[in-house]
Parts: sequence; structure tokens; C-alpha cells
Amino acid sequence: MYFSGHLGDRTNLRYFLTIGMVGTGLFTALFGVGYWSNTHLFYYYLVVQMLAGLFQSTGWPSVVAVVGNWFGKRKRGLIMGIWNAHTSIGNITGSLVASALLKYGWGWSMVFG
Repeated sequence: MYFSGHLGDRTNLRYFLTIGMVGTGLFTALFGVGYWSNTHLFYYYLVVQMLAGLFQSTGWPSVVAVVGNWFGKRKRGLIMGIWNAHTSIGNITGSLVASALLKYGWGWSMVFG
């Protein structure tokens, strides 16, 4: 995230965040594609997970900068507090969705969970 923050400061945050989130979705889905392609190579999953993490690292610094720019100092703390609830809500929802899809195979959990 350290390098993503510096890179985000020097680029258009809209494009940087969009590329980061689309890349995150793509590489997370590619992790699940290994299920359908019957891939059992450790290095495939290692590289895909590393690239997904690289794209995921664009999220936090970019969103903090965007939220900081949108809201003034009076409302920034409240908005950041509400926004940070996404971590807990997302983890709970993601776990429920992923576990519901496991009966179809773990690949479905990675693509839709």
C-alpha cells in the first residue's frame, strides 16, 4: 500500500481506483477459474494471488484520499467511521455468500463470493 499511495498521489484517482478494483475482481475470479480448468499448479495460485493483492493495495490509499477530498473537516470523521463499517459488513456478507456457494464447488465461492 505504501507504493500505491505514492502512485495514487501522482495519478488521476478515478482511473487509479477503477483500474485497481477491476484488476482485483479479475484476479480474484481467475483464482476461482482454477477450479473449472482443473488447475493444480501451486505457482498459478501464487502468482494470481500476488497480482490480486497488488491491485487490492490500490483501494485503501485511494479511497481515503477521495473521501478526504469530498468531505470537509467537520464531516470527515463521521463519514470515515461509517465507511469503515464496510470491513465488518463485507466480511460477514462475504462469508455467508461464499459458504452458501460451497455446495456447488469452491470455484463458485471465489467468483461470486
